[in-house]
Amino acid sequence: MSRQRKAPAGGRPDCGLGAGDQKSHARRTPLYASRFVLHETGFTLIELLVVIAIIAILMAIIMPALNRAREMGKRASCLNNVKSLALAWTLYCSDHDGLMPSATGTAQSGWVHGLTGAYQTRPTEAPMQDQIAALRAGELYRYTSMDKVYRCPVAKRQEMRTYSAAPSMNGYSPENAPTEKSLNRLRQLSTQLVFIDDHGENWDAMWYIFFKAPRWWNPVPMRHGAGTVASFADVHAEFHVWKDPRTIEYAKMTWQQAESSRDFAPAQNGNEDLRWAQTAVWGKLGYAFEP
Repeated sequence: MSRQRKAPAGGRPDCGLGAGDQKSHARRTPLYASRFVLHETGFTLIELLVVIAIIAILMAIIMPALNRAREMGKRASCLNNVKSLALAWTLYCSDHDGLMPSATGTAQSGWVHGLTGAYQTRPTEAPMQDQIAALRAGELYRYTSMDKVYRCPVAKRQEMRTYSAAPSMNGYSPENAPTEKSLNRLRQLSTQLVFIDDHGENWDAMWYIFFKAPRWWNPVPMRHGAGTVASFADVHAEFHVWKDPRTIEYAKMTWQQAESSRDFAPAQNGNEDLRWAQTAVWGKLGYAFEP
């Protein structure tokens, strides 16, 4: 009859190890186990640096694309705003037998109303509630009923309106340029500009441009890259890219800088940007274009 080895007092078999072997095993096991765990789960400094470098490269590739996508989204929102204003403008004309709302914002009338007193020519300095009240008092607000469609999504915080109307659409011209009061009389709806993304400082909400000379009158608007957003009488909207370096240089000026330099600015003969803007606003040029 074979004899069975008794289990130690702790209840675990000694696995056939002698007392000396057990002590040696007890000393070695934790050391080997700890080394095994560190080797399997840890990172060396070189591995960490490689991972960080890869992440940095990916961020350098992805971030510009994300920024472009974000800017395209804001441009799309701006396009939707001017399209909404053009639609409201068309509905107003339909309800008034073709008569257009006034392109000039005054304290008593206009597609939007102007401000009064000290803020008449400094609208962006007016309290926001006063600027919003001027929008809501305008002739188009009943067709839009939203404050946000009057401003570009990248406008400055204090600018409650950044869109302006074309002077040819029931506005005025000190040059006796052709203006129209009735939508029913327009023939080229798809090329007739109605609204354009503008500076918030444009106090009368009408973006004027020369008719009889190759020159800018109001400062050139430029957002969402080197161009501007506009909508037309057929209710479509588009982003127009400025191409002439003279246009871009002028557009980089602040409103105050451009206004103060207007009387001294030289003519820009051969500027295709000017020809596009003047033709879109007035329907034709009041001078002979020289390339």
